[in-house]
Amino acid sequence: MPEGSAESGYRSDSGTLGPLGRTPLKDIPFSVNVTPGELIENSNAHTVGDALKTNPTATLLMSPGGYSSMSRMMVRGFTAADQSEMRDGLVDRSFSFPPVENVERIDVLNGFSGFLYGFSALGGTVNYISKEPTPDPLVSGTAGVYGGGIAFAHADLGGPVPGTGDRLGYRVNAYHEGGSTYIDDSNQERTLLSARFRFKAAENTQLWADIWHQSFDARGLQTYFNLGTGVAIPSASGFDATRQFGQSWTYNRAEKTVIGAGFDTRLDDAVSLRAGYRYGDMWRRYAYVGATLTDAAGTYTTRYTTTPRQNETTNSGYALLDVEGRTWGIGHTVTVGYTGTEYSYDRGNDVSVTLGTSSVGSPVAFANPARPVGGTNTWQSQRQNNLILGDRIALTDSLTALVGITHASLRQTAHGTGVAISTSNYTATANTPSLGLTFRPVPEVALYASYMEGLTGGESTGALTAVNRNQVLAPSVSKQYEVGSKATVGAIDLSAALFRIDKVNSEINPADNVFKQDGREIHQGLEVVATGKLTERLALVGGFTLMDAHIKNALANPAIEGRTPVNVPERQARLYLEYELPAIQNLFATGGVNYYGRRPVNVLNTDYISAATTFDAGLRYAPEVYGHKVTAALNVANLFDRATWAYYRNGDGLLLGQPRVVSLSLKARW
Repeated sequence: MPEGSAESGYRSDSGTLGPLGRTPLKDIPFSVNVTPGELIENSNAHTVGDALKTNPTATLLMSPGGYSSMSRMMVRGFTAADQSEMRDGLVDRSFSFPPVENVERIDVLNGFSGFLYGFSALGGTVNYISKEPTPDPLVSGTAGVYGGGIAFAHADLGGPVPGTGDRLGYRVNAYHEGGSTYIDDSNQERTLLSARFRFKAAENTQLWADIWHQSFDARGLQTYFNLGTGVAIPSASGFDATRQFGQSWTYNRAEKTVIGAGFDTRLDDAVSLRAGYRYGDMWRRYAYVGATLTDAAGTYTTRYTTTPRQNETTNSGYALLDVEGRTWGIGHTVTVGYTGTEYSYDRGNDVSVTLGTSSVGSPVAFANPARPVGGTNTWQSQRQNNLILGDRIALTDSLTALVGITHASLRQTAHGTGVAISTSNYTATANTPSLGLTFRPVPEVALYASYMEGLTGGESTGALTAVNRNQVLAPSVSKQYEVGSKATVGAIDLSAALFRIDKVNSEINPADNVFKQDGREIHQGLEVVATGKLTERLALVGGFTLMDAHIKNALANPAIEGRTPVNVPERQARLYLEYELPAIQNLFATGGVNYYGRRPVNVLNTDYISAATTFDAGLRYAPEVYGHKVTAALNVANLFDRATWAYYRNGDGLLLGQPRVVSLSLKARW
């Protein structure tokens, strides 16, 4: 049965391991979770948060309905964003809505990626794998509604180009949505055009190229709720998530264009060469309203903020040589080469003004102040170069080793008159090693242990309370230790991982309100994931994460010693079930349980977001009509309308979680 299909219980045998390429999951001495495209489609996912909702190791931090239009994910207590977001192994930084309609699957590497990508993402790397041209003609059309009232239409076309002797294949995705969201006086429009091509230039050589463009326009944005002095986090049940607490005239507009090309060639039986490059250009502009709660009764002040247009360009590439061979009876697969990313962005100063006082029970509609904004005054860029040497060693039939080292260099430059420019220039280099051992006592079981170091870029904060807001701190080297197991029991894949991550801690010091590095931040825990079929009719995807995160060796602010870092949950769990009803063929009932553990919202851990559990349900009917598969799907997210809070990072404010939302879709494929 096809890998990642509903028929297989959404099981995947392999995942992408950075520059090492597609690798069997049981041969990878790290934790990798694959969300296949069929599961993304069957769950009516339109955002990254929806697509990864079945992944028990990832947590949605923010909704795309906010002013930033980003769907930030957290893995192992760290934000998987910016350098942590990849497309086909190439860095795909994004401060706009990341599309999933042109994605075949999403591979999440939990933990470090230092040896693989040089510049290390701490908690995890989210790698979007593009839909590839199909060997046979494909015509697929989907239409429906989601998000409260957003109607959409999606066409997915592929196959060989006629007249090319099946040497040139294409995959085209066209998508448009528009309509009201679940928030009063709020609407959203998005258009995506995407194309990917593969050309068989010779028997062992393939060329690829892709391009996509997306426009996004949201009005009536979600409101961020900050806490005034002495105000504790209120219960989310006192807020109606469908109410417009901001203003209907707030907006967020963004556009992004991505173009890339590359090749894969096998020079002989032992040597192959791969290279790829991708360029991205994006911009956004927004005007939003933030709220500050001033008492326990729900009174809040509203503040309008707008910004000049922000622009960003990204260049990402790799050139890798793979050599297979044996020495003294030991097998080697050596990968050597280069990966690198360069990005630059510019922005100007935000313009803010207080609008007045409002209340949760009776929000006030204010007139748009339409304040003029200035021009661009801040230009920043960062360049990352990585020289990679790795060797997958077959010591015996059951024992393999992954040994590698990356010489990573990072250069951050900034100029202009914006905030903290003079302190955002630095250069750093490091040799980051990696060692992993995998033992397979039987083919169905793999036991592994690994150690990795990574050069980690300095963090920054957007909190208004920080006197050095937007300053990028100096990079540092972090370490990760991990042991785990992967096993197949019947028709279920099971994995478990114990991990420990040690990095420099960054926080706003309450004594001087300076965002600085102080002490070490330790994240350690256990992840357990299960995917497959319990019975012939019942499939499951789920698991849990238990985590102990704390600060140690804090000298500048001893009060945080032993405290949990902001927004890191102690535990989280997911369970997705899919049951084929025996009474009606091709009719599936689905259900989901999502548990979000409590997490602190300040460095002293004096206030927490409460733990919450939400439930999902759905039906999917997928018969064949005149030899063509037709799928009708109904999904209900947050079935019991549980009120929850979401939170991105210290100083950004609370966001109300999604209420009960119904989505419908009808798909035909021929």
